[in-house]
Amino acid sequence: MTCKYLGVCGGCTEVSLESKTAQASLLLNLSNFEVFSSQNSGFRARAEIGIYHLENKIHFAMRRLNPTSKKESRFVLIENCPNLLPNIQQILFILKDLLNTTEFYNFTIRLFSLEILSSQTNAILLTLIYHRNLTESWKKEAENLCQKLQLALNLEIHLIGRSKGVKWVVGKDYLTESLRILDKTYLYRYFEGAFTQPNPLINAQMITWILRHLEDSKTQDLLEMYCGCGNFTIPLAQKFRKVLATEISKTSIQAAQFATQINQISNIHFVRLSGEECMEALNNVRKFHRLREIPLDSFCFSAALIDPPRAGLGAEICHFLQRFQTIIYISCNPVSLKKDLEILTQTHTILHTAFFDQFPHTHHLESGVILKSKF
Repeated sequence: MTCKYLGVCGGCTEVSLESKTAQASLLLNLSNFEVFSSQNSGFRARAEIGIYHLENKIHFAMRRLNPTSKKESRFVLIENCPNLLPNIQQILFILKDLLNTTEFYNFTIRLFSLEILSSQTNAILLTLIYHRNLTESWKKEAENLCQKLQLALNLEIHLIGRSKGVKWVVGKDYLTESLRILDKTYLYRYFEGAFTQPNPLINAQMITWILRHLEDSKTQDLLEMYCGCGNFTIPLAQKFRKVLATEISKTSIQAAQFATQINQISNIHFVRLSGEECMEALNNVRKFHRLREIPLDSFCFSAALIDPPRAGLGAEICHFLQRFQTIIYISCNPVSLKKDLEILTQTHTILHTAFFDQFPHTHHLESGVILKSKF
């Protein structure tokens, strides 16, 4: 793995997938599991890149890893990141050249960082973040930059400018993504700033793995917590009579509702609830106005799908999930997964496990576990 750089950013190590899976399987006490590898480069659909101003020029930068503390310590300049999708790498080269022309000198004043989101359909959303107020003049310059980028790259480009309390949009503040799952295409809306899966090919493999290990349950229902934009929800809806999917982010719920419409799926109810609120609603502890049009009593849940943050679920939610016959757990942290499985396996047996290499060249490893009730 090589890249052009002016320093070592620390984002990559040469840790092998074999060593990662060996370590995770030992931690989780697993002997039977599937492994899904990623392509070695050009796999990442989103990135956060710092902007460094030096000698009247801007440079792209990433955090450097402190080898002693293992923490990010300072920026180092980079020229390319081969982990990014090819269209992102393309636009970075052209973008830096344009931003370093006199035409865009004012545009780059106090430009602090750049966030990039790409779809597999060659659309790119660029968010430029500033430490200064942005006015209408910024938008005019951004429209000019957007035109030049589209002309140079023949890509669909959208630009967003952000500063404290201000958001300017040139084009759209979202992308439409396309995922191919088991010979069927699903469409999603990815909003700027909302969580999306970073590795599209591994994402498709994760969804496919779940579908292949789930039996049809057309008389039973699915509860999904932490559903995001409906990434798993939309394809899995075909397996169940109805789905109740919860998520705390308003933006993600909006994207998920769009996905049901464009994919013509009618058996999903998306509702904005945190994990704790979802438990309170289903345990009849609290009434929520957000649920006024959703007849909770009509659901007959047999399965639960959770894809929590790195901290995992915690004891309260794990005990709540023990009522479900089937639990599908997607984890981005084997350590928190281990703690949660210590509770879940009191009532459930692990049927299937898989490891997904979302971030090659790092210690990160995504896990999938499907559990079945012992009772």
